[in-house]
Amino acid sequence: MNESAAVVLGMGPTALGLVRALGRKDVKVFGIGLNRFEVSLSSRYCQRLGAIDPRYQPERLLALLLDFGREYSRHTKLVLYPSGDECVVFIAENHKELSRYYAFSKLNPDILELFLNKWRFYEACIEHGLPAPTTFRIDGEDGLKEIAAKVHFPCIMKPIYYHRWAMKEGLNKAVYCRDISELLDSGRRLSDNLAELIIQEVIQGGEDNIYVVAAYFDHNSTPHGIFIGQKIRQYPVGFGTTTLIRTAEVPGLAEIAVKFLQKVRYQGLVDVEFKYDRRTDSYYIIEINPRLGRWYGIVEAAGHDTVYYSYLDLSDQPIPKHFSKSRQVKWVFVIRDVLSVVNNNLWGFSNVIRSYAGTKTWCIWARDDIGPFFAYFGEIISKGLKRLSQ
Repeated sequence: MNESAAVVLGMGPTALGLVRALGRKDVKVFGIGLNRFEVSLSSRYCQRLGAIDPRYQPERLLALLLDFGREYSRHTKLVLYPSGDECVVFIAENHKELSRYYAFSKLNPDILELFLNKWRFYEACIEHGLPAPTTFRIDGEDGLKEIAAKVHFPCIMKPIYYHRWAMKEGLNKAVYCRDISELLDSGRRLSDNLAELIIQEVIQGGEDNIYVVAAYFDHNSTPHGIFIGQKIRQYPVGFGTTTLIRTAEVPGLAEIAVKFLQKVRYQGLVDVEFKYDRRTDSYYIIEINPRLGRWYGIVEAAGHDTVYYSYLDLSDQPIPKHFSKSRQVKWVFVIRDVLSVVNNNLWGFSNVIRSYAGTKTWCIWARDDIGPFFAYFGEIISKGLKRLSQ
């Protein structure tokens, strides 16, 4: 084999950090979107292979990957990346067939279940002594009443498997309940789905109390390219995805994540989220995603080659043994950040302006890769016109 290439499943905004980080290192990248409008398909660093959603057409996607792998891997080692939970699940379910032509992070079924099943993840946190928000499994309506009598408010109801829930119920991650009446009302409204939900106490504090850790863990579960970021805003407000984040230094935080991930022998890119509780002066682990996060564009901008290290390792090339110090930078997803500001009464105009101060990198826009910018706004305009015509 005289070269390597990457194939990315899922080409929404989350994939941009991956596609650009590899493309800027002269890695050839091929992309398969969940639909033909996904913005990363318009990146100059990506060659389109098609658009197939693994949730609805898994056989067709597998056939495409096997046909491409059969032809392309004769001369090239192919590295396969998932950019969303549905893509992670697809690779795990088809790992035997795909491993004939592709290299990818180990997707042990137990590890996958640990991170995608929010109840199982909470149990693992308790087992390993990690501080986590108190969580309850709902056993029918009577069980909900028992939980309501002992849970501390505010709390949230959220799905055990978010990627499955999103297919049926939409993208909202959680239902916020301020008191017992709101919890019981929400339970009655979702009575047909209670078995799919958990109740979790809320760690108090704003979005700026949320910290994230990025890293790549190699085949020996050794971490490379560790990055720490601090959220500034997210959307939907309270329980959404990052819209504005900055680099941060929090002594000891990354070590908590590394210790746990090494115990379970994790391998691959990872997105770990913590929330700081000022009352207890503790960092509570919220979730671990066995893939890159949407905000991963800041990792490269801050001076970390985390994504590239994953590519080197998976394509059987050595990872350089040097350490980089984070540059101070912010990452912004502008359109969604505007929605966050509009929906968050805590942010005055002057505070918003100050929050954008400093060196920035953007989720969609990049001077060396303008295609996704036009694709994203073209999709927004198209959707707007469609709604107006209805």
